[in-house]
Amino acid sequence: MSLTLSELQANFASALHYQASGEDCGITSDHFSAEQRIQIYRNNFIISLQEVLAATYPVTLALLGEECFNQVARHYVLTHPLEQGDVTQYGEQFDASLNAFSQIQSAAPYINTIAKFEWKMDQVRYVNDDVSPRYPLEALAELDVELHPNVTFTLHKNVELLTSNYAVFSLYQAVKQQELEGLDIHNQESGVIVCGSEGIPWYQVLDNNSFQLLQKMQRQYSLSEIPPKELASLNELITLHLISGFDLKP
Repeated sequence: MSLTLSELQANFASALHYQASGEDCGITSDHFSAEQRIQIYRNNFIISLQEVLAATYPVTLALLGEECFNQVARHYVLTHPLEQGDVTQYGEQFDASLNAFSQIQSAAPYINTIAKFEWKMDQVRYVNDDVSPRYPLEALAELDVELHPNVTFTLHKNVELLTSNYAVFSLYQAVKQQELEGLDIHNQESGVIVCGSEGIPWYQVLDNNSFQLLQKMQRQYSLSEIPPKELASLNELITLHLISGFDLKP
């Protein structure tokens, strides 16, 4: 029975993930069997996506080593089918896939967060930040004082928050600079990952008050709902250009 184009495409995609055979794709056997022929496509497909993951997660690769990373990447490729031709969004759940490897978790319990860090560093470049807040930040100086408690700040859309029980910001920088000596991985760190106006991602470790303030801004807390000790960090966040403007709660 002949296959329609859509059936053939579906079977071929399944075959790349070992969920269909070469014969299911209409591949004929001669000197090489249909299964041997489809295996060539599988190998090239898996290696190509492994390279995509390696480009997205270079620090994770450096920490795991190439052999271990490729094993995890192969597992990810076979359990997370590519659903579109654009690979810029491929690899989002790579950090969670590391949970399938208990030995890695025991040896490097921080590895999931490093992978999540790298995903945010990669994806923050693609965030569209063209939605303007109701009021620009400069208008705050002209706002009536009695309305200040109603102010809710709006963060730029290309601002990502990350917190960890490990020093993942410092570890990321140390691996990039190849200076791991003296790093205490067990220091808790929180901070932001941002894409600047020039399209280059950057990151910053924040103290607890600054990070708590950012979290509350992200959740649209008004100034009256935020503790004064956290509000003391407002100028720092403004200086870092993390706030795009503000709105007013009724």
